[in-house]
Amino acid sequence: MVNGAHAAYGYGAAHPHQFLNQAEACSQPEYIIEEPDHFKPNHRQRMRMNIFAVGVSLFLPWLLFTVLFADVSFQLHSKMAPLCWGIVGLGGLLVFYIGNKALQNVMQMHYGLPGYKPTWFMFLFLTSLVAVVTGAAMGNANFWANTQPYNSLQNLNDYSSVDPTRMRGQQMMDAGRVKFLAGATLDLTKAYAFQNLDTYCVAPISVTNPKLGGPTPLASYDFWAVGINCCGGNSSKTVNFKCGAYKSNSAHEGLRLMADEQRAFFRLAVQQAESAHMVKAVHPLFFYWTNDALGDMNSYQAKAYQTFAIGMCSFFAIQLALVFVMSYVLSKLGYHNL
Repeated sequence: MVNGAHAAYGYGAAHPHQFLNQAEACSQPEYIIEEPDHFKPNHRQRMRMNIFAVGVSLFLPWLLFTVLFADVSFQLHSKMAPLCWGIVGLGGLLVFYIGNKALQNVMQMHYGLPGYKPTWFMFLFLTSLVAVVTGAAMGNANFWANTQPYNSLQNLNDYSSVDPTRMRGQQMMDAGRVKFLAGATLDLTKAYAFQNLDTYCVAPISVTNPKLGGPTPLASYDFWAVGINCCGGNSSKTVNFKCGAYKSNSAHEGLRLMADEQRAFFRLAVQQAESAHMVKAVHPLFFYWTNDALGDMNSYQAKAYQTFAIGMCSFFAIQLALVFVMSYVLSKLGYHNL
């Protein structure tokens, strides 16, 4: 039999040792090979980073802010106000569309729908909403503080060789920039101030009289240099006027005050000066006392552009930081490739 078994093995039959090895293998402990975590169906799925979505989240809110800031800040606001605010409305509609997409994504997450996956829509909606609101608001503030005064001064007339002893305020209602006579000066002895949160300072413009050794007394003080929070004094009749180019002997130009909300307070200061110093101001006009009225006027436009540039760069820096933080948070949540 042994020889027969060996003979059968020689013709391809299974060797007896093979059956023994199989039996021993069946008696050994069973080893289970576990699947890696990323193959398990319940593990959180890692998702690819949508570079396009990240780029849109960075640049779209910034572009919205920049466009609306420029739209409301500059000439379109003054020349075509309905179109200006219509563009703001279009920005609001775009934000509404993004918000609708964000809401749909939130609802998918809330109800656990199988098609849900995290997106940048909510982040994009919130930052775009901030961009539209702040862009329009900051543009409007920039317009009224800088662009509108510049436009108004450009539309007014220039006067030169104005003599405060002879000219009256009613004759120069349309004055924007005024060059007074070379001998024009501020009569600081008749300066006054009105307090209402801020201090509104006024000082009459007169002409130096060499015989008197000071400013010429006027029948009507209709030209006044003004400033805010630039004067002080120890009594109601002693005011130290330190506004504009008050120290300069060569200063004899005035740039018209264009802030309507301030004019009433300066008028009250003049009325108190009339009572305190026993003078008369029939039709007072208010000016910033300066060496260069044209340069001061152009500074309004320069400041408008400067404010716009600073706002644009600042918003981009903040948006870039927010996108970076958002990406970092998502990576910490396990979405390294979102």
